[in-house]
Order: sequence, then structure tokens, then C-alpha cells
Amino acid sequence: MLPLTRISALLVCALAQAAPIYRHGTVKRPDGATIAYYVREAAGPNLVLIPGSFNDHRVFDRMLEQLPAHLRVIVVELRGHGASQPAAAAPSMAMFADDVLHVVDALGLRRFYVGGHSIGGMLTVEIAGRRPRQVAGAIPMEGWTHHLVSPEAFGTGNASTMTAEHQRINQEQRERVLSKLTPAERTAFASVWRQWDGHAILASTPVPILELWGDRGRPRPSLAKLRIPARDHIELAWIAGSSHSLLIEAPGEVARHTAQFIERIEASHMFDVPEASDLAKLPRLEPQVIPIYRGVEGVTGFNMHPYLVEFQGKLWAMWSSNRIRDLQAGQYVRYATSADGVNWSESAILSPPEEKENLRTFARGFWLRSPNELIALVARDEAVRPLFGPGLTLRGFRWNDGWQTPVTIAKDTINNFSPIPVADGEWMMTRRDHKMRIGILTGGKTSPSDWRLSEVAVPADGAKLDEPTVWTLADGSLTAVFRDGRKSRRLYRSFSPDGGKSWTAPVKTDFPDAMAKFNVLRLSNGWYAMASNPNPSGVRIPLCLSLSRDGKVFTRMAVLRDARTIYRYAGKDPGYAGYHYPQLLERGGFLYVIHAENMEDIVLLRIPLEKLPMP
Repeated sequence: MLPLTRISALLVCALAQAAPIYRHGTVKRPDGATIAYYVREAAGPNLVLIPGSFNDHRVFDRMLEQLPAHLRVIVVELRGHGASQPAAAAPSMAMFADDVLHVVDALGLRRFYVGGHSIGGMLTVEIAGRRPRQVAGAIPMEGWTHHLVSPEAFGTGNASTMTAEHQRINQEQRERVLSKLTPAERTAFASVWRQWDGHAILASTPVPILELWGDRGRPRPSLAKLRIPARDHIELAWIAGSSHSLLIEAPGEVARHTAQFIERIEASHMFDVPEASDLAKLPRLEPQVIPIYRGVEGVTGFNMHPYLVEFQGKLWAMWSSNRIRDLQAGQYVRYATSADGVNWSESAILSPPEEKENLRTFARGFWLRSPNELIALVARDEAVRPLFGPGLTLRGFRWNDGWQTPVTIAKDTINNFSPIPVADGEWMMTRRDHKMRIGILTGGKTSPSDWRLSEVAVPADGAKLDEPTVWTLADGSLTAVFRDGRKSRRLYRSFSPDGGKSWTAPVKTDFPDAMAKFNVLRLSNGWYAMASNPNPSGVRIPLCLSLSRDGKVFTRMAVLRDARTIYRYAGKDPGYAGYHYPQLLERGGFLYVIHAENMEDIVLLRIPLEKLPMP
């Protein structure tokens, strides 16, 4: 049997290992006070936590053990609590909020979540009201909106469901702080929350809020009793059988609700470029503008759906062509090549027009299936409206000193971009069928016609998703992003954690969009580049380039082209104006962006990689 001293040492060691590993720091306030903070380092996002009355940072230890490890957590202690000293003689909610935000600014947190318990929950609401552009979400935990909430919602007894062990832990935690405060300091601190009313902030802030409450094992009071306004972005979650001391009674439930709330918001967070609120103020890249094909009125007046690839030491471009406009019978596919990306060959026909048969074809991209196998993908269907006919088929033309007789790649399918490589030598591409139902195809390894389909759920808000794009994220998982045909002017996004077998229901992101096709490419330096039309007015001007380090959140944006365009030819719809359907390619130290201008001409942009707005 181990001696008692040895057992005690082992217990101390075990407890030390279980406690979160913090980096401790302090900041000085102008009045001389020192505000202490504790950081659990991780990749992010940032979560700032504020303890309640007479608690220090350790009150969150058990909750943190159950929070996802990727969350970067910063715990800020209030004045007179823990290492934040000295206590204030005349404290206020404004003073405490300033202290927390001083830490936020000192750490350079441009975007963060904030949560807190009791008075820390009240401060959570206060900070959401002060910094709505920085606070991604707020999680008040039993943060009373007004001092009358306690008696009105729960009765004068404020019933506790704590066990004797919970009460012992609670008393120990409070004694750590109370023992260092004078009676006058205790009284001054205890008066702060009675002087504050957060209802006006909750009624006006745009910040998403998760209100966490214990139900005391009793019937749950209404929002009105809690003095919480009924707003779409304010959620209320009850923790059954818990009282005010949630962090002691149910730390796992608090962690679960917090993590799920952050996960939901992060799923919709795709855009973090504050200066893009005014597109005219974005930096400009001034690319070299290279014409590939110029339309001919009445003959090839419509040119659209451009794609680009490098094969056999040359750049290859393909696009759809028609006499006047899109979707007419006889639409066909043209292509051209270039050795240097600047000087282009005369264009030639890839798939011939079939106007008499009332058929049309759409350029769908180059599939470089191996270094020596190039397949031009072309969709064909009947010329019907509003979009695709029941005979819709994706076909492939192999290059062998000329385009060979096409083979069927997939029936009832039109893709958006060429397949991308995924695990085990397989390929993946998005598809729509002739009824515009969206799915993901995986396969193409044993045969270019061998695919299996996984469905994508319909968004809960009923968005009309279109033109999906899929790419592999920096962590190896997959994401699919869609434009919305119901004019939300935002992109939608889905994730697949299992290599494309299943996909989360798409949610609306904060990435602005003109209801236009976009393209994403992972560059050789690991960054992700997106070419898109981010104008929420719906006009496809400007054409912009956005950059992301992880493929999830784009943090930089610059203008590629923003000059107003003028049609050369008659018979065009107003939506034809602008810069359309970009696709990216990296080659020889340059980034290339192929696109259509006014749906009349095919144009290529060339930008030196060192000119991209990366740090």
C-alpha cells in the first residue's frame, strides 16, 4: 500500500495535469490597476470568458476541459478577483467592461466570442453592445438582464439544486476571492449589478446571443420574465436540474451548448474583410489584360463559361459560344491555346453546333486526369427553358492530336468545374441534374464514367442553391460552397468530415455575392484564392480576388476589374453586363484569371504572385 504522503502527491499531480494549461499575462490600466488574463492557446476562434462575482479564472477549469481543443480561450479576472488588483473603491459595469476590452485590444483580438457567468454574463451583454462589429457571438450564463429578474423569474428564494459537494466547491472558490477583500470592497462590488439594465442592448444589438439558464428543476419562466426580448438571433437554452451555479453543477452542458453555438456561427463565417463594406475602397491589383477571343455580332455574339488548363506545355482555353445569347439551340464549344499565356491561337470548334436537332452544349472545363490525359467536359441537352432538358448528359472529349469522339461521363448531369483529386486516387466534382437538384460525385478512378452520388440537403431556410464548387480545406476536410438563386446575395456553405460521403446542411455565410459563379484555387504557397463578384447589388462588377490561409475564412480582398462595361452588340439582357464566370490557374509565377466580359468576349488576366495582397 502506498504511503499517504505518496498518495497525496499523486493526487496533486493528477489535478495539475487535469487543469487547463494557461499562459498568464497582465495589462495595466490608466488608473494603475493590473488586469490579469489567462490564455489557453489554440488555433482559434477566440473565446473571452469572464468569471462571476467572487470567482477567479479557475471557475472555468471544468468547463474548459470539455470545450473543443481548437478554441483559443482567454479568461479575464475582474478587479479585486484573483490576480486583478487592487479592488475598486467605486466599481461599475462600465469600468469592468473597459478592463476586459483593454485586454482584448492588448491581445489584438479583431474578432472574438465573449461569455461569462452571473455578473460576467451581464458584462458579456455590455461588451456585445459596445463592440458589435468585433463580437462574433455572446454567451451570457445566468447573466441577469436586470436585478429584478431573480425574484420575478425564480422567486425570492432563487432555489438551488446544488448538492452538498457542489456547495462545498462553490464556497471554496468564493473564499479564494472573498478572503482578500475588505467588507467595504465586498459591499461595493456587490452593488454593481443592481445599477445595470441590459434590456436595451439585447433589444438592439445585432450580435448573435446564446442565453444559458438553469431551470432549478421547476417550470421554466418566459422570456418576458427573464426580461429578454424575442429576437431571431437571441437563443435561449435551459440546463435541466441546474441553478445559478451552472459552472459547478453542469460544466459539461455549458461547454456543449457553448461549443455548438460557436460551431453554428463559424459555419456561416466565411468573410472577414472589414474594408469590403465599400468595394470602391478596396486595393487594386492592376493585372495584365489579355484578349483570348472577341465575339462577332450575329455569329458568335455570345461567349461564356470559360475554362483554363495547362497541358503539354501550353495553356488551353474553352468556352461556350452562340449567335446572340445563352440557351439557344445550336450553342457549341470553342477552344484556343497559347504557349506563353499572352499570344493565343485562332479559336477552333471543340463540339460542333447541333441547332437542327434542337440541341445545345455547354463548356464544362478541362479534366487533367493524368499528366498525359486531357478530357474536355461538355454538357449537352435539349434547348428548353428555364434551364436543362431531360436528356442532359455530361460528355468527355479526349485529346489525341485532336478531339476524339465523346464518351458519356455521367447522365442527367451538368458539373460546375472539373473534378478535383481527393483520397485514394479518386476524383470529386459537383453536379446538378436537369431538375436542378444538387449532389456530389466521387469516383473517376477506374473509369472516367464511374461515379457514385452523395446528396446535399436542402437548406433549412429554403435557399435555391446553384453552381456548387468544392475544395479541400487546409485540415484535409472538404467544403462545398453555393450561390443562392433566391437573392440573399450571400454564399452558402456545407462541410464533409468523411471524405464526401455525407455533407452538412448548407447554411448562409457572410460572404457577399452578386448571384454569380465563382472559383477557388489553392496556391503553391498554401493560401486559397477566390475569384468572384462580391457586389450584393447583383451587378457583376467588380471582379475581385479574395485570399484565405485556411480555405474557410477569406481575410483579404482586392479588385481585379471594376470599370463599367458597354455592350457592343444588340439583343442582350441587362444581366449580361460585367465580368462573368472566372476560373483561376497558377503557372510560372503568375496567377491567371479567365472570364467572360459582357458575355461577348473571353478575356484572361495575369497577375504576378508577388503582387497578391498576402502578408
